[in-house]
Amino acid sequence: MASSVRRQSAIINIDSINVDYGSMRRHNDSVSTYVRTAEAAEMLGVSKATLYSYVSRGRLVRTTAPDGRTSLFARDHVEQLATKSRRATPGPRPSIDVQIDSTVTALGEGELRFRGHDVVDLVASHSFEDIAELLWSEDTGPQEIATDTTWAPAERSDLDACGQFDASQLPAISRMAMASYVLDSLHPDENPAAAARRTLSVVPALLGSSRKTGSFALRLAGAWRRRPEPQFVAAIDTALGLLADHGLATSTIAVRIAASVRTTPYVAFAAGFAAIQGALHGSASAEAHEFLAACANRSPTIVIREHRAARRHIPGFGHKIYRGTDPRFHPMLDMVEPLDSSGDRMEVVYETLAEVGRTMPHPPNVDLALGALSWIADLDPHVPLFAIARTAGWAAHFSEEMEEAPVRFRGISRTPAPSRNL
Repeated sequence: MASSVRRQSAIINIDSINVDYGSMRRHNDSVSTYVRTAEAAEMLGVSKATLYSYVSRGRLVRTTAPDGRTSLFARDHVEQLATKSRRATPGPRPSIDVQIDSTVTALGEGELRFRGHDVVDLVASHSFEDIAELLWSEDTGPQEIATDTTWAPAERSDLDACGQFDASQLPAISRMAMASYVLDSLHPDENPAAAARRTLSVVPALLGSSRKTGSFALRLAGAWRRRPEPQFVAAIDTALGLLADHGLATSTIAVRIAASVRTTPYVAFAAGFAAIQGALHGSASAEAHEFLAACANRSPTIVIREHRAARRHIPGFGHKIYRGTDPRFHPMLDMVEPLDSSGDRMEVVYETLAEVGRTMPHPPNVDLALGALSWIADLDPHVPLFAIARTAGWAAHFSEEMEEAPVRFRGISRTPAPSRNL
């Protein structure tokens, strides 16, 4: 069973988003997904014949894959049956289910809400700045959402201080973490919202943009385009809005733990940037980008077949929260399509969606759309849109955590019992 920390409402499994079709070896075992017959039998330590006898006796439920032939079994059900069938022995640490009271974001099947507002509706009519200000509002009742929010450009003194260190060789997110520490030394007493605005204000320049005016998305887009076209700016703005928060993701937990020990917002943001660089958290869209590029170079059918044969997960498909399609996927992909003037790369995206749909039960998630954005727009696969956007949510969670009692995790000792002299 998963160990847990309980503080009421929201629930999070601290693991990665994408779901492996096969063994899920790169992910925590608490995620409900499907395994095929051979692996289910191996997990139970029985033959395939015995496995099917479990099905006939109602001890295990079999699901048929979209191809009409492949038998699939829910991994969590197989594990439950295996636990009942053998004595528990010490094994790898289970995932952690953290339950924390939160009013920032509500997650549900096919639904994502920020402060009670559907995120799909928000990005259709509001900028990233509007959405961030909504997240930072502590009014939990029905509220009007600001429109045409404008943030002040970065202060010269902040840019000069951040520029004192040669961080050009560091990954973009590491540069953002370094800037957080620099800004903390200059503004240690700022509230979380002000700290987030200031952190975000220096990000475009950190990434190479010379734009000092305009919307945040326009200033940020200047890091990748000398003259950003409106469609590109709109796609960046939509991505930022969709990714501004997603409940208690691992990096958000890192920020809340930092807040729990009463650090400053800037230092907490640095903790979030550190966590988001983990291979199982912030790299999903880069993997989707590279996966789509491989599909274009060879063919979706071949690449997907090879992934499945090697029991490697298919990037951009499946989600631990949404059993259906991630509600962020279609709004993001709709903004990507106009960026492909020839339509050739979008054709690869649609062919990949069709091929996965024929062979797997997992629908696409937002990482596939983000990977399509960076691939089609010729951006670096590791473009830090996720980390930039999530800074908005972190500030909201920091404020909320400051009202809570400090968190204290308790370990379960696995040291051997002391020997007794006989």
